[in-house]
Amino acid sequence: MTTTTKDKTQSTVLAVWLRPLLDYLERTGYDSAAVFDRGGVDVGQVFVPGVRLPLQVAAPLWKHAAVVTGKPFIGLEIASDASPLQADVTTIAMMASRNFYEALQRFSRLSQIVTDSVRPSLTREGEALHLDFVVRPAVREQMPFEAMDPALLIPLGLLGKGMINPEAIVELRFERPSPGEATLAHLQKLFPIPMRFDCEHHGMRIRWDHTLRQNPYWNPALAQICEQQVLRELASLDDSNLVGKILKVLQDQLAQGTPQLGTVAALFNMTERQLQRRLSRQGTGFGELLDQVRLELALRYLLDPRMTMVDIALSLGFSDQSNFVKAFKRWQGETPGQFRRRSQTSGAGESDKNQH
Repeated sequence: MTTTTKDKTQSTVLAVWLRPLLDYLERTGYDSAAVFDRGGVDVGQVFVPGVRLPLQVAAPLWKHAAVVTGKPFIGLEIASDASPLQADVTTIAMMASRNFYEALQRFSRLSQIVTDSVRPSLTREGEALHLDFVVRPAVREQMPFEAMDPALLIPLGLLGKGMINPEAIVELRFERPSPGEATLAHLQKLFPIPMRFDCEHHGMRIRWDHTLRQNPYWNPALAQICEQQVLRELASLDDSNLVGKILKVLQDQLAQGTPQLGTVAALFNMTERQLQRRLSRQGTGFGELLDQVRLELALRYLLDPRMTMVDIALSLGFSDQSNFVKAFKRWQGETPGQFRRRSQTSGAGESDKNQH
């Protein structure tokens, strides 16, 4: 099973956004657990709020599901009858918006909570509003066409829900090549809307005047509450990414001496106070991260008999061996010399066992 813990540098997808796929598979008689398992995803994860999956796991799952079901446009199959409320608080914020244009603006602002690999772009040209889904070049190769179609899931899912009607959509656009006549005829039954293929981006063109019609379910208080919740989650994601970046900076700077808070903060265009506040939201601090990096490196260096204690101390940014010894004893409850001797003894014991 592929790991699903969030890597601090890779693109991820909110697991709950696979829920419509799961429901579709179950509704149409497929073994959803088997399909997800084959794709490297534990079905239970789509029910846990906040769980994120690596894009390299979530994106191929859509292609695998398309192959299993024989539905090359499985994202549109789902959009034709899925309830948007299957998604998350972002969708609820959209449904409570004043009109479709405001809903799409919210989607554009908040879409990073779903994934940072695709960015919705809104532009007005005359009497038409263009919604394009722009894939980050760095992840382009990880995004099969089957994983791009679900980008249309929410805007299409809002059709006929009181906010916008199908006749408001001038055209659906797809990056992928045009399908065969039978598949195209089937898609037109699902969505009787003109479709264009081999486009630069997935997206749609919408009649501008229709996007401004007031939503009968407009609830500004609910929309604001939901948006603020998503913004808090986004801030937490940003802070998590920040922790990973700081750990890397600290590791790089140790050889030049003890990294300073002000110097590191400046690298991220922050004041010391701003950096401390953001780290505090993650339940950590600058000193704790510095200790974490130093300890991880110290344990590695101590296993290398070629490195002296002085070498290790200087490599970790300490001014002398004495300060290193004091710090290590605070971290581990023993001196680095004791740890090294114990490790060597343990290693010798394992070697003897292997020889017998």
